[in-house]
Amino acid sequence: MNNTELYNTLGVEKNASQDEIKKAYRKLSKKYHPDINKESGAEDKYKEVQEAYETLSDDQKRAAYDQFGTTGDQQQGFGGQGGFGGFGGQGGYSDFGDIFSQMFGGAFDPNRPRKGSDLQYRMTLTFEEAVFGKESEIEYSRTGANGQSEHKKVKVTVPAGVEDGQQMRMSGYGEVGANGGPFGDLFVVFRVAASKDGFERDGADIYLEQPLDFATATLGGEIVVKTVHGDAKLKIPAGTANGKRFRLRGKGAPYIRGNGMGDQYVVVYIDVPTKLSKDQQEALKAFQQAMGDKPKKGFFG
Repeated sequence: MNNTELYNTLGVEKNASQDEIKKAYRKLSKKYHPDINKESGAEDKYKEVQEAYETLSDDQKRAAYDQFGTTGDQQQGFGGQGGFGGFGGQGGYSDFGDIFSQMFGGAFDPNRPRKGSDLQYRMTLTFEEAVFGKESEIEYSRTGANGQSEHKKVKVTVPAGVEDGQQMRMSGYGEVGANGGPFGDLFVVFRVAASKDGFERDGADIYLEQPLDFATATLGGEIVVKTVHGDAKLKIPAGTANGKRFRLRGKGAPYIRGNGMGDQYVVVYIDVPTKLSKDQQEALKAFQQAMGDKPKKGFFG
C-alpha cells in the first residue's frame, strides 16, 4: 500500500532516514507546541505531528504502517496505548519533560523562565487629541513580582494622527513572568470619540459638511469654515451646486507613518430656508419672474 499520510504530516519523503524524520519532528513540534503557538488549530496540528513521529520513529511500527496503513495499536485510540500521543509506551517517553529535555536540551522544562501575560488598556481620546496627540498618565492593576496585585501608573505618549482602533505596545508593562521570566507587554487600544464640530476622518484626511445659503451659492462669495487648526476662509465660486466638494490643503491630520498633513474636504449643501419674511418672499418671486421659463424643475432645479 502507498501510505504517505504520516510522512506528509512531517513533510518528509517515504524513504526518509531516521535522522531526517527526527529533524523534521523537532522543527514542527517546536513550531506548533501549545506553549509557543496560540493560533487556532495549532494544538491539533501538534497532536498530528506527535502521532506521525511516534509511528515513523519506531522501525516495527513504521514497517507495519508502510505495509498495512496502520500499526495495530492505533486502533485503540489516538496514539495507541500509553496515553496521549503514545508517550510512556515501548520505545516512547515517560512524560513531556523527558521528550523535550532530549529534544531541546531542557528548553521546555516546566521550570524554565516564561514571559508574563499581556494586558490591554483602552484609552478614550477626543477627536482633536487623536489628531494632535497628547501625553497622559494611565493607571491599571497587574500582578507584581511578589505575587500580589499592584497599582501601576505609566505615562503614555499618544502619537499625533492615531486612529480609532489602533493600539500601541508598551514592552514590560504586562503581568509578571514565571520562574524569573520577563514581564509581559501592555497594549494601549485607542478609542476616538465623535467630533463635536461634525468632523469625520478617513486616514489623514478630514471631512466636513458645510451649509451654504442660496445667495452665496448663486452669486459666489467667501465663507468661514471650521478646521481642527482653527477657522479658515473658503472662496465659493458663483453657481456652486449642492454637494460640491472643496479641498483645504494641509488642514487634515498628520500622517502617523511619515511626514506631512492630510487635507480637509468641505462638502457644501444648500441651506433651504423654511421660514421667509414677506420681503424675502417678494424678492424670491421677483427673481423667479426674472428667470422666465428656466426653473421648470422647481426653484432649485
